Amino acid sequence: MKQTAALRVTNLCKTFGKKKVLKNLNFEVSKGGIIGFLGPNGAGKSTTIKIIAGLVAPTSGTVEIEGKVMNGRSLAVFQKLGIMFEAPTFYNYLTARQNYMLLTRLQQNNVVDIDHILKIVGLSESADVKVGEFSQGMRQRLGFGQALLVQPEFLILDEPTNALDPMGRKEMKNLIQRLAQSEKMTIFISSHLLLEIEQICTHAVIIHEGKILAADAINDLKEHGIQTLEDYFLQLIEKENRC
Repeated sequence: MKQTAALRVTNLCKTFGKKKVLKNLNFEVSKGGIIGFLGPNGAGKSTTIKIIAGLVAPTSGTVEIEGKVMNGRSLAVFQKLGIMFEAPTFYNYLTARQNYMLLTRLQQNNVVDIDHILKIVGLSESADVKVGEFSQGMRQRLGFGQALLVQPEFLILDEPTNALDPMGRKEMKNLIQRLAQSEKMTIFISSHLLLEIEQICTHAVIIHEGKILAADAINDLKEHGIQTLEDYFLQLIEKENRC
């Protein structure tokens, strides 16, 4: 019996005015592992994620999570989904713990262990520090933890290393790998930093100008002579431009 995909996108299109941002996207994400959703800025990554999150309605097509079609009545499905957007925001005058307590009340979530989440993201010692005093890297980790508050089975991270210094990017990559191993969840990472993502992902979905160019396991790509994802991406772009 075929396993239900963690995420299935079928014939997904999105048009803003006369501009076609997403052009008939089709791809699947299997359960488990770390999947890179890769492409340059403006490729359509954030729009796709917003549609998956229910923040933007598709022009046409469907999104399924765990076999359930996402729509306005998909509360049970959303409870399996954790999302960290590119620039997470918090109340600067509240501490990390207070921000999480507020979010859990809004989510009517009385079972989450906030201290455990703070430990996972390495913020236990800063739990009672006001967020206004946090560095960019600490804010990113706080945003990561916010996505974990719903205890998701499927986690989406939108540009999680954006604006971080080299040490912050290394910490974030280590955190993603630890979480995938310890919590056994599916992690879907949107990024334009191909080299960094290649170091931690098991699969890649490559998007360019609103179209999916490839979707496969990274090891399978390398078996076909691909040295790096960046080289492969450039080959795909050249091929696309010739068509």
